[in-house]
Amino acid sequence: MKRTIIIAIAFLLCAGTLLAQGEQKFGMSGVTYTKWLWGNQRFDGSLYNFTTVPGEGYGDNGQGTEIELLFFGKPNKYIEVKGRIHSRFSQNEWTNFGGFGVNEGCGNGSTGGDCGESDPRSNQYVKLRGVTVNVTPGYRFLDNAQFGSTDLGMFDAFTIGKIRYIDRDNAGAILFQGRLTDSLKYDVIRISTPRLWAGPNYSTGEYTAQDSVYGLQMKWSGNEFVDGSLIYERARDIEVDKNDSLPDDGTDVDGRFSNDVWGFRVGVHPMPMLDIRGAYYTSEAESDSNYDAPGGFGINGYSPVIAGKPEGDSYTLDVDLTDIMSSGLTANFQFFNIDEQYTSIMAARRESDVLITEGFDATFAFPGPSNASYGVFGGNETRIGYGGWQGTYQQVATLNVDNEFTDFDEPAAETAIGWKGFTVTPKWTHGALEVAGEYTTIDYNQNWQIWGDDSNQMNGGVLYPATELDAGIGHNFRSAFAPFMDRSTDILVLKGRYTFEVGKGLEVYGKLKWIDETDKRMNNAKYLPFKAGDCPGGGVACTNDKNFYSGNNSTGDYYGNPPVITVNGITGYQWKPFDNLADDDRDLSETMIQLGAGYQFTDILYASLTYENYDIDLKDGNTAFQAYNLHEMVSGQHNKDRYIVLVKFPIGGVEAGLNYEYVTGDFTPEFGDGFVVQYADAGTATSAGVKEGSRGFKNRYGGWNSLETRDFEQSRLKAFFKVRF
Repeated sequence: MKRTIIIAIAFLLCAGTLLAQGEQKFGMSGVTYTKWLWGNQRFDGSLYNFTTVPGEGYGDNGQGTEIELLFFGKPNKYIEVKGRIHSRFSQNEWTNFGGFGVNEGCGNGSTGGDCGESDPRSNQYVKLRGVTVNVTPGYRFLDNAQFGSTDLGMFDAFTIGKIRYIDRDNAGAILFQGRLTDSLKYDVIRISTPRLWAGPNYSTGEYTAQDSVYGLQMKWSGNEFVDGSLIYERARDIEVDKNDSLPDDGTDVDGRFSNDVWGFRVGVHPMPMLDIRGAYYTSEAESDSNYDAPGGFGINGYSPVIAGKPEGDSYTLDVDLTDIMSSGLTANFQFFNIDEQYTSIMAARRESDVLITEGFDATFAFPGPSNASYGVFGGNETRIGYGGWQGTYQQVATLNVDNEFTDFDEPAAETAIGWKGFTVTPKWTHGALEVAGEYTTIDYNQNWQIWGDDSNQMNGGVLYPATELDAGIGHNFRSAFAPFMDRSTDILVLKGRYTFEVGKGLEVYGKLKWIDETDKRMNNAKYLPFKAGDCPGGGVACTNDKNFYSGNNSTGDYYGNPPVITVNGITGYQWKPFDNLADDDRDLSETMIQLGAGYQFTDILYASLTYENYDIDLKDGNTAFQAYNLHEMVSGQHNKDRYIVLVKFPIGGVEAGLNYEYVTGDFTPEFGDGFVVQYADAGTATSAGVKEGSRGFKNRYGGWNSLETRDFEQSRLKAFFKVRF
């Protein structure tokens, strides 16, 4: 009903313009994008390096071409129609030969070209990606009425964020924009909720046609010294009412998920040198488990929103000083606090950076040393590979982080939910020299014990989706919650750039970065799984006498005791018993060095060579903790070297480039003591990808953690050219 009213109002507002006729105009343009991927992972399931979407495929080898057709029509001066028809790389590789090649591996778990022609992703299809009708009636209070596709870029990253590039105009909406006074503008929008990810459990349920998000934004530019805006977001996911058994008068609906967000932003500009900007957001949400919305989670829960009724407030305060005393020195200060329960289902998922810190390095994408998700178990490939992504993460204010369908040279995002702290980024420019730095200190709102409430269980029935949990060098990019946290992070960066007047200009650059992080995790002995002395050692079995921190709740239900085993005549525990608060402690010390040079060989040819080294000393729990039993353990010494060759060759309407990367490194485990070293049998060697007879231990779930020094090497290349016509 609401949508019908909106359309009716839009028709009445614009009816006068629809009848006005003028000279009709029509135009079309397009872009072809051809990409080559080569890498030594030998995955050919898609022409993208990375995705976590089941069944989509990912790859580092192959060749393929996309085409994008852009058209517009202007039947009169008031109306413009725009559209985009776009193919997608996906599995559209040249080897498909038009989509008629059949993969013999179809149906047996093959990654490459899953089912040949019978899989539509291999058929080189062209898909409608966006159609928009813009009406500019010239009314006093209505500048523009837009129907159809939009990128949502008129709002902000905390509320209704801009859609990622690959789906830039997939969002369907009705948008009105105008001004109430010369200084007061508005945006009003009704968005059809994306059913693929914009709700609990990455779903909007069974009934999706009327799910909607409404947005209101009021922007006030009072004078040159002050401006501000008010934003409201209202999301409603509805379902057919299960209790309505009498459809004669129509069928009632009920709510599955609701989300309301208010945002306030203000800018103060007292002088050219000083700029002050503040933003405050408050959110509330509610999920109904009667309609397939999760009522709670256990260890490793997946959902873009917290269960129950989360409420959260967040703010940022930015102070920018420009060219202080005409010295070439600028400084940016940011205070930030993003509540652990802050929820905006339509907040930006990537390609937006809500914080000015560099954050963590995107080369560390997943918990394990090889960047394998759940790599402690067999058959879990590393997807993005040992090298991860180039550069640093962008921070987004959502659990709904989206790094899907990216290549290694594209920006990646990480969740900043729960972060609070301070960043300063000074920069000094003098002629051809630029020197910049950063200091950031981060505390965490989810520094708690047992999910923030002693009545919670270790695994099950909690409100927080602990996606892949918080272990590893740089953590997992969408991990925000864990049962025990006592964490703090410090980041220090120093970088410089200088251009020598050699030929067409020789640019040299470098960076030093330090990250220091501690997380005591469990910090009270009452949470230890078993009572003191439960595992006496000396080959004596544990008695399994549990500690109960509240009622019948015990971490011993998750951190089970080890069995006694004998290996090569040595008898002891399969892993160390969890009997000390230090067993799960985390202590990270990371040093990153970057050196590089770039040269403009001709007016159109630029090339650069960059070297990066990551030297990491990390304690991330011992064999008692086991990285939550799910991931490869990472305690030990890590060293990673990365070499990047970048070539750019734009000419006319053609944009061409090449990015080659070689990554090598090693990991020397340091998992502590208190357990018997085991040796991989033939089955373990095959499953875990280790040498038969190599040292390691089996964890609580049977996954294998190697104790040998591991050497890594990865090569990958992406070359492309785009032709605009």
